Amino acid sequence: MKRLPLFLVIILGSILSQAQEVHMEFIPFHYTGYELPQFENKILQQRNGDLVANVMVSTPSGDNHIPPIIAGLTFYKISPTTLQITDTLFVTDTTPAWYLFAQDPRGEGNLRVNIEPDGVGGTALRISHFPDDDLHINPEEDIVVRLCDTVAFDYIDSYMMDSQGDLILKYYTEWGNFNCVCHIARVGADGTLKHEAVLPESHNFIRTMDEFVSTPKRYYQWTRGSEENLFFYVMDSIFQVENYYVINKMLRDTVYWINDTSPIEVEKTFRFGSHNSSSTFVIPDGDDVFVAAPFSYDSAWYYDFHESGTSVARYDLRTMQRKALVDFNDLPGPDTDVRVMCFQKTSDGDFFLIYKESDQPMTAVKMNHNLNVVWKRYCYEPNQLKVNPNWSCYSGILKDESGMEKGVYITGYSERETEPKNGIFFFFLTDEGLDFVGEGSIEVRPYAFYPNPAQNQLRLQYSPDVKPAQIELYDLQGRLVRSQGSGLECLSLQGLAPGQYVMKVTMTDGTTFSDKVVKE
Repeated sequence: MKRLPLFLVIILGSILSQAQEVHMEFIPFHYTGYELPQFENKILQQRNGDLVANVMVSTPSGDNHIPPIIAGLTFYKISPTTLQITDTLFVTDTTPAWYLFAQDPRGEGNLRVNIEPDGVGGTALRISHFPDDDLHINPEEDIVVRLCDTVAFDYIDSYMMDSQGDLILKYYTEWGNFNCVCHIARVGADGTLKHEAVLPESHNFIRTMDEFVSTPKRYYQWTRGSEENLFFYVMDSIFQVENYYVINKMLRDTVYWINDTSPIEVEKTFRFGSHNSSSTFVIPDGDDVFVAAPFSYDSAWYYDFHESGTSVARYDLRTMQRKALVDFNDLPGPDTDVRVMCFQKTSDGDFFLIYKESDQPMTAVKMNHNLNVVWKRYCYEPNQLKVNPNWSCYSGILKDESGMEKGVYITGYSERETEPKNGIFFFFLTDEGLDFVGEGSIEVRPYAFYPNPAQNQLRLQYSPDVKPAQIELYDLQGRLVRSQGSGLECLSLQGLAPGQYVMKVTMTDGTTFSDKVVKE
């Protein structure tokens, strides 16, 4: 492990000096030839409440057909209390492995766990320890566990730490004739190898895996089958499958008629990802199981219609009968790219859902156990911040130093047109849906508006916990050009000259919000 090179220290020193100015909601990178092609979904919240995030750093290959050259990993320690970066670490590595961040179950501090070649033709597990107060990792103190005598591929499909403090990991070896062997191992945090097995081909998708909260050492996993339905498996402590259930992708099948003669068959289905999709979430809860994933309307009869959104469903775990369903579709229309970033159950039985549709703002939702929406918040990125919903965002439940849940955090890699070019955005919402910062570069709204730019009409969608009272539209000279006190789901722009305007939305409680809109 190496500390930051001098030129990166200088760069990050500049970043730190700007932290208060940008409220830590956007951590900028001054472009130095390094590009940040991917924000890895690895976030650790330490016992003191601080979060550690990482970004893979690479240099352009010089050839559009050749992937960027990986330079290493940059780690950031971020305080949700002061909204400041408190420490950084750059690890030089041309082939950084997938890894796990976790609190050390043996006491204080944290672990970074990754699989690597052992140097003699085999595969080993490396367990590195770093304290809560800084990111210092001493390789001489690492625990190295030999796993097998063949070399694993240069990626890993799954790591997790269960409630007993054991590390559960899966890796592949022996790529020959397009076949491979899938291994699973249970290792203690002290390096004790407790269990190792080769998984049957039909059971080797354990990236999408977790532990039943009420039953330690009993696990579940899910994957999409050949017919694109979701298979939900229940496993014992040595990962033998005890039972499995099938969640049908079909949500609705409707036939419409044109002029009472032409049928249009429209299917509404879950778009479950492939084996290792990070956009499908499954949470068992007592006798129920909750599923969150993108959905689509598809019709082969009528102009190849395709529209996407996010669905959350509640099923009876024994019968797989659906008991509740809620849809979110903030950007109606075809060809919407949807990513579900977070679906987690809180300790009081509610659920947080974070999703993003194409270039729309990220949406945070709080629901109760019956999937009734408590609130929705639309998180607008600053200064034309561009976020690819396929892989660049991650979210989770935020806790304080005592372990009490206090809201959610949303973080990710971004690229924007204004300088500095690249960076990480990072912000928080309280359990009540309020912005931790209050005022900053990322704005949180209880409504969404689209399209923007717009031609003749602007549409607004409000959170169920607020009620709008008035919409006003001003030109850039501050003159009122529109005022509307009813029908506040739409704002007409007809008759206005093309250009920029400021929309002011006032709620019944007197709260006001202002947004820039563009008339084409």
